[in-house]
Amino acid sequence: MTRSGVGPHSTAAAVAPADQRTTRLRESLALLGAAPSSIVAGVPITRCGRPPGQAPTIVLVHGLGASRETWAAVLAALALRYDVLALDLPGHGQARALTDRAAAQPAALAGTVGQVCAQLGLDRPHLVGNSLGAWITLEMAADGHAASVTALAPAGLRHETGPVHPMLRVNRVVARAAAPLSAAALTLRPIRALAFATGSVTPSRLDLGLARSAARAMAVSTGYTPMLRAAAGATFCRAGEITVPVSVVFGDRDAILPGRVNQQRDLLPAHTRWETWERCGHAPMWDHPERTIELIEQTVAATEGPLDR
Repeated sequence: MTRSGVGPHSTAAAVAPADQRTTRLRESLALLGAAPSSIVAGVPITRCGRPPGQAPTIVLVHGLGASRETWAAVLAALALRYDVLALDLPGHGQARALTDRAAAQPAALAGTVGQVCAQLGLDRPHLVGNSLGAWITLEMAADGHAASVTALAPAGLRHETGPVHPMLRVNRVVARAAAPLSAAALTLRPIRALAFATGSVTPSRLDLGLARSAARAMAVSTGYTPMLRAAAGATFCRAGEITVPVSVVFGDRDAILPGRVNQQRDLLPAHTRWETWERCGHAPMWDHPERTIELIEQTVAATEGPLDR
């Protein structure tokens, strides 16, 4: 498998000057938006960083209506230390279309990602997910297919099924309606502020390239509606089956999964590390990339010691 130019010999550190972070982000966007390194079980993958077997493997799983490009702000720094795989879920990014509601269930998607890992010879990689992607990683951990889980604003942590946040449908409608104009319109900070208000606490400052890729991914996703419907009819209820380290973080301004209903701690194992970050929205890797990297590193390192059960 061809390795990318984002790797362990980069001179950038995890915490870098703003101009260097911007350069790395845009290089990562170009890499993630290009042709995948491989397609496994119909799933496009970008693989970069350290050679397999010489460092822990991390699998990045994006959320609903996103793509593997959503990880651009943290990819280069993670690639300094890990073998990193970023994938497009079915019906997202460059993946094949998804219209089957059964295949859109979080547990079924966990099986799909697990199949990808199995075909690549990855028994129990470290998993990092955002939103629906984080729910998928929790399902994989319950299946015994994870060494650790870092869950960024995970969906599914509610006691009862029911309607999802209405902004999820609004975001989709707006993205599709504005698609012909979005590339030009997003150059305007007020438009970015409006378009990404539910994802970030500083949406007007979101990198233009990242904003364009996120808007494009939302507009073209064929998996959006079936996954949204599937998520509305399910919850995560397998805490007792997870024995690996789990870290969870929610932003204090998460507009998609507000705390009273959607952040039920008793639905996760007792040993879960749970944090709430200030000035953070639904995409912690956008609002706090360096802190996200640190959390991932600490979660991976936790596999070396006993769990506090």
